[in-house]
Amino acid sequence: MKKPTSSDHSFSLSNTRFPLFWQMLLAMTLVLCLSTGALWGYLQLNFSQLMQNQTDTFANTITQQAANSAAEMLMADDYMALSAMLENLVRTSDNILSISVQDDANKTVALALGAALENQVNIVSSSSDYQANILFHGVKAGTIQLSLDNSVISESLKKTLRALGIILIGIVLLAIGSSILIAKKLTQSLKQLQITTRQVAKGNLYPTLPKVRNNEVGDLVKSFEHMLQGLRDKESIEHKFSSFISKDIAKDILSDLKQHKKPLKSVTGSVLFVDIVGFTQLSENQSPQRIADILNQYYSLLHQVSKIYWGSVDNYIGDGAMLTFGVHTDNHKHSINAICAAQLFIRLSKALNQQRSDNDLPALDFRLGLHCGEMLAGAIGDNERMQFTISGDSVNIAARLCDLASPNKLLISESVYQHPACDSLLVTEPSESFAIKGKTHPINCFSVIGLAPKFNRMLMQQENELKAMQEYV
Repeated sequence: MKKPTSSDHSFSLSNTRFPLFWQMLLAMTLVLCLSTGALWGYLQLNFSQLMQNQTDTFANTITQQAANSAAEMLMADDYMALSAMLENLVRTSDNILSISVQDDANKTVALALGAALENQVNIVSSSSDYQANILFHGVKAGTIQLSLDNSVISESLKKTLRALGIILIGIVLLAIGSSILIAKKLTQSLKQLQITTRQVAKGNLYPTLPKVRNNEVGDLVKSFEHMLQGLRDKESIEHKFSSFISKDIAKDILSDLKQHKKPLKSVTGSVLFVDIVGFTQLSENQSPQRIADILNQYYSLLHQVSKIYWGSVDNYIGDGAMLTFGVHTDNHKHSINAICAAQLFIRLSKALNQQRSDNDLPALDFRLGLHCGEMLAGAIGDNERMQFTISGDSVNIAARLCDLASPNKLLISESVYQHPACDSLLVTEPSESFAIKGKTHPINCFSVIGLAPKFNRMLMQQENELKAMQEYV
């Protein structure tokens, strides 16, 4: 069994998800704790030093004043007055443990004890001793010693530091609470933006954006909104563009706007031509508006059937149309898809003729020709005017088959008949040979009568659905 290496461990850590909320909260808390700890240490060190300095100044002042007052008494050997003076000093300050006077032979001549030592109420654990020389006309007459109780000062210092600690803890808690609110508000906006991004990825270009202003997240939301507007504009252009040309062609062109011209490329697919029989005579007896209504209805049916079978209407040629299958997107069943689309259109055109007959309008007959093979697809023209077109021998043969087809019949070439996707699925009339303009040898063709039963059931169901849709509209 392979043991995990340090590199594997570091790699797994780098892939560990650590939410931004906790990152921000951890960083803010760490900064606050370090800042507060440094401030606390600074205050404690300096405040203790300040209290000690004040204590030393107080003790030295008392000691020096006592030394100055005791000089004449010590020289006069007035020890009672010295004792009285020392007792008076002890009574005026609770911090003095003891104060004594020594002569020049270091003999204690006067002593006064504080209440703690005199009554032996408490054993003092912390004290400081101070000493000053007693000078008389510049000559040392003795010394005075003072012992000061530090417990009161220490307790006062502890109370002060405790109060400062409570204040700092309160500030830290308030700062952490504020950090949580700020981090939550910021990450909440980012989460909403993440949800919005998922909605846009699913095709929703009108999501609800978070309302954030006057900060970097607000700028990000504005940039995202501008991006959405660009996507909406592109979708609108694509929709408008696909109203004039095939949707597949529009997507192909708009997929790379930097490319000036889509080059011609060789593709394999099926081409279906559809034409109205006797359209010239029909136009002579109808108004232009009636003709436009007929063409729109007929083109609408072609568009619907081609979309059902993954094809596209590439071009409208007067009263005819050219449909392609497997040209813009690879589809190895392009031939059978084209036949199914043609058969479905024939079924719908019969229903359309029934409606026209009920309204005392002439029936419309259609010729349909289908061929498959290699062809060229791409843009032709100059820099000012280009057109996306499908060209080649396969397109010409399909157009010629459409001219040769019987009314309301689909005429297919032998290439379509022998295509693997159509194997044993077609019911046709016996083959016929037709001389095609531009071709040396005749081409064998088949008129399609029907399809395999499973396809017939499917066509019937689709026909009923489209009829219901037309009636609803």
